[in-house]
Amino acid sequence: MFMNMRRNAHIIITILFLLAAPAILLGWGFALPAQYGDTFPAALADKCRRLEEAPGQRLVVVGGSAVAFGVDSAVLKDQLPAYTPVNFGLYAALGTPVMLELSQPRLREGDIVVLCPEQQAQSLSDYVGGETLWQALDGHFDLLRDLSARDWKALAPSFPDFAARKLGYVLDKTPPKGEGVYTHASFDGYGDVVSPLCHANTMPGGWDSNTPISFATGLATQEWVTLVNDYVDALAEQGVTVWYHFPPVNAAAVEPDSYPDEYFDWLQGQLHCPVIGDPAECVLDAGWFFDTNFHLNAPGKQVFTRILIRDCKAMLGDSSPTEIALPVMPVLENGAQGRETGDGDCFTGEIREGVAVLTGLTQEGENRRILTVPAIWHDCPVETLRAGVLDSEVLEQVVLPVGIAQIGDGAFAGCPHLRKIVLEQKAPSQVSVGQGLLEGTAAMVYVPREGLSDYLVSYQWSVYRDRIQAKS
Repeated sequence: MFMNMRRNAHIIITILFLLAAPAILLGWGFALPAQYGDTFPAALADKCRRLEEAPGQRLVVVGGSAVAFGVDSAVLKDQLPAYTPVNFGLYAALGTPVMLELSQPRLREGDIVVLCPEQQAQSLSDYVGGETLWQALDGHFDLLRDLSARDWKALAPSFPDFAARKLGYVLDKTPPKGEGVYTHASFDGYGDVVSPLCHANTMPGGWDSNTPISFATGLATQEWVTLVNDYVDALAEQGVTVWYHFPPVNAAAVEPDSYPDEYFDWLQGQLHCPVIGDPAECVLDAGWFFDTNFHLNAPGKQVFTRILIRDCKAMLGDSSPTEIALPVMPVLENGAQGRETGDGDCFTGEIREGVAVLTGLTQEGENRRILTVPAIWHDCPVETLRAGVLDSEVLEQVVLPVGIAQIGDGAFAGCPHLRKIVLEQKAPSQVSVGQGLLEGTAAMVYVPREGLSDYLVSYQWSVYRDRIQAKS
């Protein structure tokens, strides 16, 4: 009898806990003080506020981080004085639908929207990033009213993780601050990213091999085309004009046999708004970029803004000269750090302009269970790991030194027994990765404890947040 009563009590307690769990999570997520206010996505609320409050007719550039890094709004205002510029670009990880839905109710008659998403598959689809969106909305949950059922499908499953992480930050009193240029403080009053860090190209070899750029007609999904056309049609009823413009893209990253002109013709046949400008003019030399194939450095921003202004003037019938002097292209930088020896004899590679790119394993390397990637190989700093570099049936752990600046998608795909990827780099912005970093492996990523919160909210690394832990 006593045992049955005890068992029943446990069952009742379990049921009550399960019933209370959603309310507890809701309290953590919505009632606790905002924790993400210093991060890069937190600028979303500022951008919505500026779009609501900016006076007069507005020229609103909508997109992802290519717009945030690529537009100089002060120059737009100087060259197109009849319009108030609004930079409504933030982060491709939020998803294009989010930026369209949040901008639409804040636009008014006479506005011009220049739609300028990144030329990559995620931005040209109906993708919505739930976890990143929760971070952006933290403390500004009133914006939820403008989101669609599509967004809620992404938001709902991400909420428990968001709420739990938020509670952890509150208890530890260590809210994430962002890192490098990827902080809330990097945005000016227009919504442009302005930072002294964006002065030159910091990518190894001048481009990020994880994000090749394509102009294939199948890149943009039909769902995205429908999404954009619904947006254009709805704004037309509000008296708002929409133009589509190509973003800046790194010429070094454009895939062979890409034909921007053919893509232009295909896209113009799909969209209900004009596609303006010449896409080939938006394919810019690597020296104009910063840390991704879409993020311009400060001089590159001037180059693209000049192109954007000339194309807008052409649509407006404005024949006035665009007197913007072209800056000098910065010299490419290479930021290799560290001088550890590592297991240099276990790797094959090649030297390019004084920088080592590791491409595979030697016979010795193929038999190691633990490998430390060398910081120096053949007297040159190691900055890049190519796809397939680690192809080993026995490898269980790999350690990457501070100087590794780029890890190719699929670098660990040939390692079925890999369990630990250990990074020595504390600053996630110094290690460029794509969205296929962990394909083919169940390994966890271990990072310095003092850099953990930065990795979890990093522009490129946050997609792997569920598989990132602090080193013990």
